[in-house]
Formats: sequence, structure tokens, C-alpha cells
Amino acid sequence: MERRDDIPGGERPLEPLWLLAYRFFWPFQYFRDVTRGSLLERQQNYRYNRAMRVYLPGFMLKWVFLTALCFLTGAALLQFEAAVPAAGCYILGSWTFIVVILLGVDWLWLERFPELY
Repeated sequence: MERRDDIPGGERPLEPLWLLAYRFFWPFQYFRDVTRGSLLERQQNYRYNRAMRVYLPGFMLKWVFLTALCFLTGAALLQFEAAVPAAGCYILGSWTFIVVILLGVDWLWLERFPELY
């Protein structure tokens, strides 16, 4: 991706909507792998992840909203007797709830354990 300084006029091209949605909802791209590298690299990556933990509650809120939206859509579809699409909404809502739990555990872990190594 080009920097703003490299483009004449300082304007960046628009990013596709799917990429913006990916960056908006998916938090795992902002964290580093602490299982690879030398001991110093793992320590630095863990410290980086601890510094980035402050963004996890915001991502959790987004995923809680998606979970509620999926379950409410499923309930609305059941009112119209559309059982199969409602079941799909409930399954999708369950998956999004798993992401909420995962983010919560990650946040608690990074909050609780200041130094892993």
C-alpha cells in the first residue's frame, strides 16, 4: 500500500468496503504471535499485545451488537414462520457469541498477566 506522501496531491485511493469491514470487526490482525521467534522477540510481542489490549473492549462491543442482531433477526423470522432462515441466524449468532467469549478471555488474560516470560 502506498503512503500518502508518495501519491501526487496527497490523496489515497478508496479502500474496498470488504476491507474496511474486515479491519473494523476483526481484531486479531492487530496482535502479534508470541509463540515464534527468540525469547526477546516473544517478550516484545507480548508487551505489544498488552499495549493493544485497550482496544479489545471496543471490538467486544461490536461483536456483542452483531450477536444481538443475529438473535433478534432470528426471532423476527420465527414470527413469520421462517424456521430455516431463523435457525441460520441463531447458528450465526452462536458463532459471533464465541468470538465475544474469545475476545473476553484474551482481554482478561492480557490484563491479568503482565509478564508472560
